[in-house]
Amino acid sequence: MRLTDFTDYAFRVILYLSVHDDGLSTIQQISDAYQVSKNHLMKIVQLLGERGWVDTVRGRNGGLRLAPHARTLTVGTDCARH
Repeated sequence: MRLTDFTDYAFRVILYLSVHDDGLSTIQQISDAYQVSKNHLMKIVQLLGERGWVDTVRGRNGGLRLAPHARTLTVGTDCARH
């Protein structure tokens, strides 16, 4: 299976958030962990938030966390259903 960079980075965001589930994570932390452009991750996180897979918290102490139902997602999940 060939993945686009966008899909690869989306998987990395979800993986990072599932491992660091003790609080909120920032795009900067994920960018630093995977050496991926912060601007590119912002687009990915926006889409994941729109799909309801990632909860985003705005503000000074904001960040990201995996949405509760996202732990049940599998690689073969149909994007249109969520």
